[in-house]
Amino acid sequence: MTQQVPAIDRVELTDLNARFARALDTHEYAQLRGILAPDVHYVSGGGEFHDAEAVIANFQARAPGRTSRHGLGNFVVEPGPDGTVIGHSTWHNFATHDPDPTGVPIYMVADFTDRYRRTPDGWRIAERIITPVFRNAEHAPREGAGSVSGSGAGSGEVER
Repeated sequence: MTQQVPAIDRVELTDLNARFARALDTHEYAQLRGILAPDVHYVSGGGEFHDAEAVIANFQARAPGRTSRHGLGNFVVEPGPDGTVIGHSTWHNFATHDPDPTGVPIYMVADFTDRYRRTPDGWRIAERIITPVFRNAEHAPREGAGSVSGSGAGSGEVER
């Protein structure tokens, strides 16, 4: 019989992802400290980060004025090595720089591959690899003053 992730863990991981989306959409990036592992490996678009503080700094460096709403679906989890859980999901992101957001198109649909680690404080995202499937560059995040680029090739923009 194939090993499965207990239902309570799946519920907690679903909540963790919802809190991640909410932190991005409300621009409450400090909340990510309770969502990401301190040594998270985070890869997306042109950026790669190796700790939570670098991920948070990258989000905080965004130019103001962007409204977004993230959602996820097709969330599948399976046991991973060393007590971790591997998650696969598809995320969608509606976003605009328009101060009066009406008729907002979708900015991106992406596949997320995650590794979750249980800590004394609950589950944390230990690794997140984001692979864009569809993307509308017009609605991408804009860099603000003092923006932080990842170590990957490309623009330094992290798909969120």
